[in-house]
Amino acid sequence: MPTREDFTAWMERNQLSLSLAAQAIGMTRRMIDYYKSGARPIPKTVWLACIGYESLQHEAA
Repeated sequence: MPTREDFTAWMERNQLSLSLAAQAIGMTRRMIDYYKSGARPIPKTVWLACIGYESLQHEAA
């Protein structure tokens, strides 16, 4: 299971604010804040969306 540190690192690697991260994976800014702060666990589907986003960004570069 990914940790809040993993999630924060993903946002930093991809230079994403809360709003941009929410837009990137189709979530609300509030949910991104919950995941980043550790207030809610990060579901596997959300983490897979993060991995997919990052993969697509590297292909586009």
